[in-house]
Amino acid sequence: MKRNIKIGISLSLFCVCLLVLVYYGKSQNSPAQLLKTANEALLQKRYSIAQQIAESLLGQRGYADQAALLAAEAAEAQGNYEQAVIFYDRVSDSKKTDAIKARGKAGELLLMKLKALSRAEKEYRLLLELDPQNTIANEHLAYLLGLSSQSWEAERPRLSLISSNRFTPIILYLLVMGDRAFENYQTVLEYAQTSPHDPLVLLGLARGSIEEQQFKKAEEQLKQVIKLDPKLIEAYVKSGQLIRQRNDPLEMKAWLYKLPEQANQHPLIWNIRGNWYQEQGNVDAAIRCFGEAIQLDGTNSQACYQLGQLLLKKGETEEANRFLDQTTKLQAYESEVKVAFSDQDLNAAKKAVQLGKELGLIWESFGWSKAALMLAPQATWARSTLDELGPELATIPRKRMLDSKNPASEIDFSVYPLPTRSPKSLPADYSTIVTQHSAVTFQEVAAETGVVFEYFNSAEQPNRKPKMYEFTGGGVAVLDLNNDDWPDLYLAQGCVWPPRERDMQYLDFVFLNQGDGTFRNVTDHTGIRENRFSQGVTIGDINNDGFDDIYVGNIGENRLYLNNGDGTFSASNQATGNASDWTTSCLLADLNNDSFPEIYAVNYLTGKDVFERVCRTGDGSFRSCMPQNFPAAQDRLFLNQTNGNFGDITSESGIEVPDGKGLGIVTADFGNQNKLNLFIANDAVPNFYFVNQTTKIKSLPHFQEQALLAGLALNSDGRTEACMGIAAGDGNGDELLDLFVTNYFRESNTFYSQINPEIFLDLTRKSLLHDSSLSVLGFGTQFLDANLNGKLDLIATNGHVEDLSKTGMPYQMKTQFFLNTGAGQYEDIPANELGPFFEEKRLGRGLARLDWNRDGLPEAVITQLQSPVALLQNTTENHGNSLVIHLTGTISSRDAIGTTVRLQVNGQTMMRQLTAGDGYMASNQRILVFGLGNQTEAQNISVEWLSGKNQTFERLAANQEVMIIEDNPEPVPLRTYP
Repeated sequence: MKRNIKIGISLSLFCVCLLVLVYYGKSQNSPAQLLKTANEALLQKRYSIAQQIAESLLGQRGYADQAALLAAEAAEAQGNYEQAVIFYDRVSDSKKTDAIKARGKAGELLLMKLKALSRAEKEYRLLLELDPQNTIANEHLAYLLGLSSQSWEAERPRLSLISSNRFTPIILYLLVMGDRAFENYQTVLEYAQTSPHDPLVLLGLARGSIEEQQFKKAEEQLKQVIKLDPKLIEAYVKSGQLIRQRNDPLEMKAWLYKLPEQANQHPLIWNIRGNWYQEQGNVDAAIRCFGEAIQLDGTNSQACYQLGQLLLKKGETEEANRFLDQTTKLQAYESEVKVAFSDQDLNAAKKAVQLGKELGLIWESFGWSKAALMLAPQATWARSTLDELGPELATIPRKRMLDSKNPASEIDFSVYPLPTRSPKSLPADYSTIVTQHSAVTFQEVAAETGVVFEYFNSAEQPNRKPKMYEFTGGGVAVLDLNNDDWPDLYLAQGCVWPPRERDMQYLDFVFLNQGDGTFRNVTDHTGIRENRFSQGVTIGDINNDGFDDIYVGNIGENRLYLNNGDGTFSASNQATGNASDWTTSCLLADLNNDSFPEIYAVNYLTGKDVFERVCRTGDGSFRSCMPQNFPAAQDRLFLNQTNGNFGDITSESGIEVPDGKGLGIVTADFGNQNKLNLFIANDAVPNFYFVNQTTKIKSLPHFQEQALLAGLALNSDGRTEACMGIAAGDGNGDELLDLFVTNYFRESNTFYSQINPEIFLDLTRKSLLHDSSLSVLGFGTQFLDANLNGKLDLIATNGHVEDLSKTGMPYQMKTQFFLNTGAGQYEDIPANELGPFFEEKRLGRGLARLDWNRDGLPEAVITQLQSPVALLQNTTENHGNSLVIHLTGTISSRDAIGTTVRLQVNGQTMMRQLTAGDGYMASNQRILVFGLGNQTEAQNISVEWLSGKNQTFERLAANQEVMIIEDNPEPVPLRTYP
């Protein structure tokens, strides 16, 4: 058998050789004739013969290039792609048309057939040196750079496609999304099957590992990339970002030292450097880094934001505002682009064009105008824009932003010197502090204690089209109905949509804590018949009569319920807002220090079809719309006129700021100025921070929005987030209030650390709270010291806003608990250590803090969609001692919001402040819980009331509840714990 095979092969080779001899004989060995003969063989599909003849001419001067092209085509036709690429690479640049063809064909084979991204990139870059506007080369180069997650490198070919009028809207979208775009990962996985050691394939795989939160795997892949191609700067970028995320100072210093010189040409390298030096307190070095980043890329919103913050610290207000304004415009532009692309929204495209022109993004303004005309040829504004921009396009370079519009173009940043690179290690005491901790556990006890309730969002009909109002869920408030010091519950309820005045099928519920471990539904007894589509709810003593009143935020008019003092309530017609309002969260607090609390209503969206419009995905299926699809609704502020009436002072108070799509609110005396400021968590637009400018007691409250100046508008990347929940507390033990804000899926939650009075820094990564929140969508959150060791932990409830599980995105999500390990860092405790409730996936919404069984251990109540309300009991066994303080104002408002208590335990000072608003649709129990660890008493207790009054007490014993009354000489004991 083997002998027959050998005979067959020999005969085949003989026939081929014979045919070659025939062709050679016909051509009489002339190079020109041989080339002609080879071409004939190629046309006759005699590829092997054509290749052999062409190969014989590769050394012939004057014929080598044509012979190489012909040999390559023959080899390609036979499926010998690697050999074809070798032949194409032999084509010289002497004849431009041949060289362009050869580079293009080689790139195509490497990209499409051999799956060799790195080699394909080299071919296309060589081609573009010959023909910079070559459409195919730019298309393919942009594609492979996208696959390998090199958005900065992809900008030039993408802009070339726009200038050649060979683009689609996705090119415009990818330009704006930059390094956040994650393109064609499935294709990367396919390439990895063929070229597992290709540096660009590995780079794409590393990006996928990062998206899947397999960070160690990503770091190993990036190390391989750098080893294979030390000049591939994007690998250093992603490696640096990962090192910064896990807050490894030694690794960061090593990363800085090993950067190649070419890294200075990548703006994100400068971003990472700037963030590092900023966190080390080296302001000048950080300014230099962010300035360099912006000079390279004027659309770098993170660098603009951080530079603006740093210049404010230096007192360079005018220059700081230039960069902060740039950040705001960039965020607005990005928001419009997202809507224009996802919804093919002409109005958003028009706004994007206008903003693009203001920012100097001329090519993109041209592109969106073209895209608008393709979608709607009657769009005259788009035609006018093209006519306007046409002459300018011929004179400007292919860069995203005009140099004249770059805010850093005329600034000499060399006056801010960079530190010299050094491999020296950091001091030993800089390393992360590791502490032992006792196991924290909770048990869900709602049903067994009698708290039976489930929110209804009117979304139960089959084959429904999801509406905007369905995702928010309902709020929860902790109050004391009857002044027995046992915390009771108010749970907001939805209704059948649209709301009908006489429909009493769904009502808000009130549960009375009976003090024996159970609750009783007393809704009917209270006289509260709240049948509107309720959202958030807050508690406060409107008239300082000593009884908790209730304010309910609704879709439609809000409702104020006044406590009659006998367990019943009367509905008031005050502070209702408008019938068209959509109030999400709200608060009651004294904002002008007259001792009577005002009402602040956080409003979300507006528009004539905000409750009816349904949007579609790219495949035509229905989905709920985005907040960017609707105008923002104006918040409202109601002044307590002290006679039972409230006046709407929204327009006079300074809170009329455009584009606030609020979901959460907290008020506190952040600056220790005896004034309450307001922080509003906005959805996909910058947050608000209203600084209280009221100058006289009892005068009209007045505020100034200063979120950008305070560092609270955006995250450290200079980007807006879809913010929901807010926790306020001293998270790092420096006696300043910090803010923890929950955000959308694939956005990390944000830890804003107050580093100076009313100056915040996003220290999410340094606090180790970044990675653990990327795969969840957060809603309610609170600080609480679960094991009573004196350090505030965090709890956050999660769940998506719509069911996108068919796309691989989770819908129900687990509640998370973050243990404070000291040194301003947190640990995401595994669900199986916390208790069964944390192991179950849910659609969490509102979350309030309380101690419902009065055992001195802080607990939580959580509202949910598609599940009953959850009441958590803190079952931590090895916990510390506690001191629980109730506060009652006499000169200040009776609620005592803004009162700060400090005490010392074992020589260390702890600070807690009574805040209001309490985040997403929630109102916490009005107590302060101090964890004392193993200490049996607290010393040097000081109480700073909002009125300016201060009180001190020498010591208080542990494991008790006390009431401190303003100007009362001694605390009043309420309860002791075993």
